[in-house]
Amino acid sequence: MSTTNYDIIIAGSGPAGTACALALKGSGLRVLVLDKNTFPRDKVCGDAIPNTVPKALRMLDENYLQALRSFPKKVVIDSCKVVAPSGKNVTLHFKLEGYASARIDFDAFMVNLATKESGATFIADCGVKDVSPQGEGLVVRTDDGKTFNTKLVIGCDGAHSIVNKKLTGTKIDHRHYIGAVRAYYKNVSGTAPNTMEIHLVKGFMPGYFWIFPLTDNTFNIGYGMVSEAISRKQVNLRKSILQIIHENEAIKKRFENAVPLEDPIGYGLPTGSRKVTISGEHFMLAGDAASLIDPATGEGIGNAMISGILAGRHALKCFQENNFSANFMRGYDDAIHQKFWSEMRNKYIMQRMVGDKSWLADFAIGLAADVPWIKNKLQKLF
Repeated sequence: MSTTNYDIIIAGSGPAGTACALALKGSGLRVLVLDKNTFPRDKVCGDAIPNTVPKALRMLDENYLQALRSFPKKVVIDSCKVVAPSGKNVTLHFKLEGYASARIDFDAFMVNLATKESGATFIADCGVKDVSPQGEGLVVRTDDGKTFNTKLVIGCDGAHSIVNKKLTGTKIDHRHYIGAVRAYYKNVSGTAPNTMEIHLVKGFMPGYFWIFPLTDNTFNIGYGMVSEAISRKQVNLRKSILQIIHENEAIKKRFENAVPLEDPIGYGLPTGSRKVTISGEHFMLAGDAASLIDPATGEGIGNAMISGILAGRHALKCFQENNFSANFMRGYDDAIHQKFWSEMRNKYIMQRMVGDKSWLADFAIGLAADVPWIKNKLQKLF
């Protein structure tokens, strides 16, 4: 086994890892990005690219935002139709730009951008197997037997983060975790241009069913629910999404000529509705590894990218001060909590309040359809 020294090792080259690498551009530091996959690769997700993604790219470089705008494998999303259990609905119109793009395409776009622009070294098919303290830093061991020494590890390796597992005591809490399934379909009828749909279906709450448009008349179809409710109600998500598609009177008509491209695939989402350990001596966590999924909408890409940028910026401070202590890392925690905590907590409270109360969802969505200021509040939520 060969040993190589790097100043910073970023575990994972998804949106958090690539944004972090771009934030370190021009630093003069030796940055290594490791990923267990070769891109393009699929990532099970809802594929919504919210307005926080363009904001994050603009934080890095205006040219990166222009590159996204020129990226062909995306659909512009300017509205969201929210449907209550009773069938009442309201369409929310967005002022800021957002998109939908299959993660196999968007993540490859980000990797290509970061590989070209960041100056970091990228190694694919090289997943992190172990991280442990050694001397005045950490030693990283990979699946294929490589060993790297570093002053700082930034864990951007997703919901099942090895960096998180090895360096923190954080455990899954089903009150702050979402289970979801996704399947791609062709030819779903009744969709409006540039519009995503969220359906609160009676008997399938707390959670929602979604229809998100992609390119080539393809749609991301999904269903998610809080894990605590999945366990309590003994819900099978794969069976549930097929029940909604084939048995719900309003929805099944729209799938009569639709063609499934795959069976439903499941994934987990650690939400940002509780404070967990996201840093310590010589390490930080970002994105899903730091449990930054929105507890109300399930969105995580924008939060991942912003947290990756904040981690990169704090890494620069660590090297400027030559300080990698757990106490100094709390500056990163403070930045994350200032950016996300209040909104995450409020959305969690709302999520718990609505729960599986279909009557409350009917009332709220009906009110939003009739009262402009309430509609504006709902628009901000999404």
